[in-house]
Amino acid sequence: MTTSTTGGSAKSAEPDTIGNLTAEQERCLQEAWVHLLRLCGHEKIGERVPDKTNEFLLHVSKNQSDGFKDSLWGYMFCDNPDALVLRYLRARKWDVVEAVKMLVSAIHWRDERKISTDIIQRGESVALKPTRSSDEEALMMQYRSGKSYVRGTDKHGHPIYIVKVKLHDPHKQPAHVMESYALHNIETLRIMAKGTHDRACLLFDLTGFGLRNMDFQLVKFLMQIFEARYPETLEVILVHNAPFVFWGIWNVIKHWLDPIIASKVHFTSGKKAMLEFIPRDKLQKCYGGDDGWEYRYVEPIPTENEQLNDVEKKVELQEHRDALIEKFNNLTMEWVSLEPEASVAKAKNAQRYEVAHELEQKYWQLDPHVRSTTYYDRVGVLTRDGAVDFGAAR
Repeated sequence: MTTSTTGGSAKSAEPDTIGNLTAEQERCLQEAWVHLLRLCGHEKIGERVPDKTNEFLLHVSKNQSDGFKDSLWGYMFCDNPDALVLRYLRARKWDVVEAVKMLVSAIHWRDERKISTDIIQRGESVALKPTRSSDEEALMMQYRSGKSYVRGTDKHGHPIYIVKVKLHDPHKQPAHVMESYALHNIETLRIMAKGTHDRACLLFDLTGFGLRNMDFQLVKFLMQIFEARYPETLEVILVHNAPFVFWGIWNVIKHWLDPIIASKVHFTSGKKAMLEFIPRDKLQKCYGGDDGWEYRYVEPIPTENEQLNDVEKKVELQEHRDALIEKFNNLTMEWVSLEPEASVAKAKNAQRYEVAHELEQKYWQLDPHVRSTTYYDRVGVLTRDGAVDFGAAR
């Protein structure tokens, strides 16, 4: 098959990603954008692509149909637009209609769950409220417990999200609080996992696990959202030091797993097995590595989210972003009508990539106006210009 490049460097890109798409895969990407742009209100494009708009609108609430463009680009966040669409195409094995259905459904779900406001914008800032509800107190208890955190990278450079299951008691907080906590962590992980390392290594540490720690509802929720709402987010899942009592539970859990996710699960035990996936200098000492860092939660400070209230500046920055989005969409409308292998298509796509890169970079000016500060911002792992240092906070 002929290989076409969609921006970036083909040498460094993994197959099926930006910079390393076949001509057929790029056609699928073009078709997906035709459908998305129609949903955003651009009707007269992509004459070769059958109009499925009404079919896709079945996955959108009545109130959202007029604001689909805002919801779509709100989901884009700091991602490269093509990278996000490609996640869904890979998840649905390049069936364009099924991939767009899945993406549209995820966008509708994000609006219903109020991901932009209740999860991303609110986040840990509830700790700064003079009085907190019982749910808010329970939410902050999760961050302070150290039951999960991001630390280090695996052998392929993917960030490692560690869950210490023995620290979880499903009876100490409502299920919806745990879901909010999980979603906030996943959204933060989205910011950290970038470029060629845009997937994560998920490590479930079952050391000291007992039946009192088992939370079937939470596990089912996580598996469902990683399959349907955050596809292609996980590179590998490590289940570490599983005790005998866990294997009966595993016989139940494994039937819930999407086959693609199930194929990523590996069981490890002891230092040697961990070192097959994580380099020694990136592995914490508690797992046999050289990294002596231990999680200690750093509390929010009163001034850290002041820019969330600067509405005037937010509007100004959003207007600049909207202008870039319009530029990207216009270039995309020209690109979708061209054969991927044609020189004019490659030139047009290169222009798209430049604007997409600018969108990624300029997002960070808007970031403090739409996202509350996280633990990772406070300790220097994540900075407000998008830089990530997984070795910070020593």
